[in-house]
Amino acid sequence: MLEQILELIKEGKSLDEIAERLSLPREEVEGALKILETLGYIERVELGSSTCETCPLKSVCPGSCFRFKGQIYIVPELNLSGQK
Repeated sequence: MLEQILELIKEGKSLDEIAERLSLPREEVEGALKILETLGYIERVELGSSTCETCPLKSVCPGSCFRFKGQIYIVPELNLSGQK
């Protein structure tokens, strides 16, 4: 399940879209996102940070000019050794 969620994040899917696609409760997807973040597979984007500039959702995200109440995650680029 974590692999499927990671792939959907790479596709730019929202938490609700992931829950619907996988027929999972929203809370379960939130828990999986926390696990993926803890393991270093995804990073939470702080709005207004320099990370926003390279975020794949930049074109659809309201960014720091708007009070977005959700969370955005990205899959960080890894070097050949698998480290950030």
